[in-house]
Amino acid sequence: MQSAGGCGRGSGSRAGRAAACALALVVLAGLAAAALPATAAGVAAPEGSGSFTPAPTPASPAPASTYAPGSGGRVYAENCSGCHGPRGEGLVGPPLAAAGFASLVGPMVTQGGINMPPFAGVLSDADVNAVADFVAQELADPAAREAEVSPGGDVYRLYCAGCHSATGRGGALTRGNNAPNIAQYPAAEALAAMILGRGNMPSFAGNTLDVKQQAAVALYVDEVVVHPASPGGRGLGFLGPVPEGAVGAVALLLLILLAVWLAWPSRKAAP
Repeated sequence: MQSAGGCGRGSGSRAGRAAACALALVVLAGLAAAALPATAAGVAAPEGSGSFTPAPTPASPAPASTYAPGSGGRVYAENCSGCHGPRGEGLVGPPLAAAGFASLVGPMVTQGGINMPPFAGVLSDADVNAVADFVAQELADPAAREAEVSPGGDVYRLYCAGCHSATGRGGALTRGNNAPNIAQYPAAEALAAMILGRGNMPSFAGNTLDVKQQAAVALYVDEVVVHPASPGGRGLGFLGPVPEGAVGAVALLLLILLAVWLAWPSRKAAP
């Protein structure tokens, strides 16, 4: 009887220890969950570096009726605010604080980019121009409207040319990866990539570049990379001085060979 009682007490002790362990696990799991960073409910993070955290969807977005039909505000409220927020603060799409120029916004609206669909068949040219002006004048940070091309070139050469090359035509990276040719995209897509980060590209918004610098880089990409000024002749893809020099060297070699070939029959002419 004593041995049976001992077994009973041992079983109870083991059951108590198991219950205590289970309780401890539950407490630890709760602490770990509390330590995790909170994310916006129901909003998926965009692709990229993960540095941009979407804001939660507002309970009452800006009503389209507050803007006149056909105005930029009305077009924005009906087509853009669902992703970029009623005031351009950014939801599943990037914030628009750096979009200080309508010339950058318009092509992005028409062609789309990253996860944004093109609106070329949805909005008229007048609607595109109206919403581009609205974003640049009403939603963008005033500092972004002060950006200039030349400082943007300095920032581009410092932070971007190492991967995308000085001409923006892309370049080889490690492990078989390649930086894309940004000349084939709207310049505002480069702006969105700076904010969101893309693949191996980190986010440059905030800690690295302010909104004025971001807008300046986008202006530089638009005016120098996407729409380069031609000094005349064939642009050869605007790939830079190395391929242009190589073409010149090949042409010079051909001229030398042609001259030698023309002079070859007279090499033994009598004096």
